[in-house]
Amino acid sequence: MLWPFAAIFLVITMAGCSENPSRKNSNSVLFSFTDTVRIDSTHRIGLNNTNALRVAISAISSPRETFNAYHDMLTHIEEQLGQKVIMIQRKTYQEINDLMRQNKADVAIVCSGNYVFGKENAAFKLLVVPEWNGQKQYNTYIIANKHSGIKSFEDLKGKRFAFTDPLSTSGKLYPNKRVSDFNSSISEFFESTIYTYAHDNSIQLVAKQMVDGASVNSLVFDYLVSSFPQRVKDIIIIEKSAPHAMPPVVISNSLPAQTETKLKNIFLEMHKNDGSKSVMELLQVDRYVIGHDTMFNGVRDLAGIPH
Repeated sequence: MLWPFAAIFLVITMAGCSENPSRKNSNSVLFSFTDTVRIDSTHRIGLNNTNALRVAISAISSPRETFNAYHDMLTHIEEQLGQKVIMIQRKTYQEINDLMRQNKADVAIVCSGNYVFGKENAAFKLLVVPEWNGQKQYNTYIIANKHSGIKSFEDLKGKRFAFTDPLSTSGKLYPNKRVSDFNSSISEFFESTIYTYAHDNSIQLVAKQMVDGASVNSLVFDYLVSSFPQRVKDIIIIEKSAPHAMPPVVISNSLPAQTETKLKNIFLEMHKNDGSKSVMELLQVDRYVIGHDTMFNGVRDLAGIPH
């Protein structure tokens, strides 16, 4: 069985977290992880345990949702690999990239944004990519509350906006590009901005009208539409981006070749296992397939990284 994990709690505090501090107001929100217990904090294991496979997750959903989604998948990998698996979560995508570059994690499931930044810094290499409904792509949704009167991205000028993470494709890179289309900057275009560090957190804030708009991963939003429609009943999609490459699975550059081959085969065969099918559906993955680095060139364009 997967090693036991500590409980995870997300604390939401009403404090400023604006990219433009001079415009900070009483409605600014900070998602604080100061009281979060990291699930790798079982000191008997730790990051230096070389007998376990250390898997880092770049969460696109809140920590508890991410833990629930990936626990069974990693249990399956542990059983197939015959090696203990430790799941590691961090607040930011950059922290995941740092773990991989410092050889403190062996495998990571990353978003397409931190993939291109991590690859640029030689933090890891590509293993496989997910496929959903026959596609290896997803979109950014720009969302607003249906009661706000906001109908377009331009209507968000002077409004409160929620980003997800500085390295997130849908949660930062795409809206940053859209702001530049108006010959403006983030600090000038929006009244205030916050980072929520999970797409479902951003969706929640828009639903509660604590921010006026947000940019979110279509996979997360579509999952809520199909599974928890009440959570998005007051939200409209005001813009949909061109497709982005799906969040890939990457491995450490120092991972033994034998382990790499085993892991690749486990992921490629995962959709054939009845026990893991339901987990993959929750993650909105039909199967894992071989991917190519060039798939992420569109994300590199958004990030300003040459290819």
